[in-house]
Amino acid sequence: MTRVSRGEVKKRTWMWKGKRRTAYYFDVTANGQRVRQQYASQTEAETALDEFREERRHPKPAASTKAEPTLTLGQAVERYLAAKARKRTVAEDKRQFERLKAVFGAETLLVDITAARISQYKADRLGRKSQHTGRQLTAAAVNRPLALLRHLLRMAHEECEQLEAVPRIRLEKEPQGRIRWLEPDEDSRLLAACGKSQNKELLSIVTVALETGLRRGELLGLTWDRVDLSRGVLRLEVTKSGRRREVPMRQVVYDVLAAIPEKEREGRVWRSTNIRTAFERAVAAANLAAPFHLHDCRHHFASWFVMRGGNIVALQDLLGHASLSMTRRYAHLAPDHLRSEVAKTEKPRPAAVAVESGYGTTTSHEVESERPSPVSA
Repeated sequence: MTRVSRGEVKKRTWMWKGKRRTAYYFDVTANGQRVRQQYASQTEAETALDEFREERRHPKPAASTKAEPTLTLGQAVERYLAAKARKRTVAEDKRQFERLKAVFGAETLLVDITAARISQYKADRLGRKSQHTGRQLTAAAVNRPLALLRHLLRMAHEECEQLEAVPRIRLEKEPQGRIRWLEPDEDSRLLAACGKSQNKELLSIVTVALETGLRRGELLGLTWDRVDLSRGVLRLEVTKSGRRREVPMRQVVYDVLAAIPEKEREGRVWRSTNIRTAFERAVAAANLAAPFHLHDCRHHFASWFVMRGGNIVALQDLLGHASLSMTRRYAHLAPDHLRSEVAKTEKPRPAAVAVESGYGTTTSHEVESERPSPVSA
């Protein structure tokens, strides 16, 4: 509350162009600041003083200038998809949003999608089984729509100003993904099976996949204008991380690409766009010890790169990982991983010597300093 003095109304007289002029003004102090306002009559000045004192002592709350939130989930989804039209996974986002609208309702206001409702949705998903496998939904399957919804709500808060705060959404902890690589004999059997496939390009595609670690989209979408045989590199422009990168060719990769006739070096390197069935048949024919998917070719490249002493930071650049933490999943495969560090801190042990006793010869250790002789009783 503002401190206001009682104030008073005063009369003011002055001459202007030979005529006497009269006016009235109130004089008051509010929070130590003097305020004076002039009026034509004494009554107006007294009324204004009373109103001023009342307003300062009991100020009215300021009217909110913010409009009431009116954005619905369906409208927010449309804005999101328009803003992310160039996103590589926009089709998957549309599919996830359709499921979210079915659960929360397309006409539901965003302000009504509370943390409690989201938590209940998450609990329902955790107890649900997959329609395809019949098994419990994985943490990743639960997290993907939740992460997308969180991103949508953040946009509504930061860019649309439709939410005063973003509801807290807790994601499930996801286990580290499996790492599968081929042993040398498995490698040979798989390539031999690919060579017998009805798909004549399968052997070349799998060979390049095993020797470069390219993602499936990068591999099958590779075009000849991105193949630099003179420098021996593959120049990738469209990548998952959005960063262009160059992948040097190993000799076997160069041989595969150089063997393709020059008259065919236009457009896509591979005519095949879907090799899943052919690859699965080749894996079955190779009789591998464990399941092996096309993406595992990337794990195979990374694993053997590290096991043969490759640098983990260089591997990050080759794989196109956005952060080193993603690449460090392969660090434990390094032959000297942590071993040399442990050896550095190992306590030196004294050399062993043979000691004869009444019970035979035993092994003891030399001491660094002479011990005092025992005192006879």
